[in-house]
Amino acid sequence: DVAPEPDSSSGLVQVSLQGSPHQVTGTVLGSTPVLRQINGATFKQPAPLSGPVLIYRAKASDTRLLSKTGGQLLSYHSSSTVAGEQWSVVGLSAPLSNLGELKP
Repeated sequence: DVAPEPDSSSGLVQVSLQGSPHQVTGTVLGSTPVLRQINGATFKQPAPLSGPVLIYRAKASDTRLLSKTGGQLLSYHSSSTVAGEQWSVVGLSAPLSNLGELKP
């Protein structure tokens, strides 16, 4: 479902992943779709959603996942902290071949 926010060019989408609902707000800058917010956690700078991206949630101080991307990191955007956790959007040069390697 997509519902435009009042007086804004942003759109709100509600998705369910593995039974957990998430509210995502984004827009398009130029020709690039960008993410502005996930579940109330706001990105300081909109996170581009073009090419291979990895979106994950972790404790605000935990950056171990970044080292597991194997040098494919092109960009990194983190959200504000909500309930001790932060959302991150990582732009990658190529899709990861094995997501299982990212598990703690």
